[in-house]
Amino acid sequence: MRSRDCRHYSRRELIEIIYELERREEKLERKLEKTKAKLKQRSERMDRAGTLAEVTAVIAGLFEAADETAAMYLAGIKAQEESMGEREAEERAS
Repeated sequence: MRSRDCRHYSRRELIEIIYELERREEKLERKLEKTKAKLKQRSERMDRAGTLAEVTAVIAGLFEAADETAAMYLAGIKAQEESMGEREAEERAS
């Protein structure tokens, strides 16, 4: 508001205008604080979600490695059984 625009208002009206502007400012500040709090919560959730996704990927990798290790172990046991079976068959044949 320009000073020329204010000249036709009484002192009381100007005080009321100032009071109303201060109330609006306080209301907007409270709204801003609430919005900042919500943003912070959402940011924290996104950070946790990112961390959760990373942990999930690591765990998935561990399970894949465990599956590969188990498959190699079973293949080794089968190979040993086959070689033992062949030896037994050779011994019987002799």
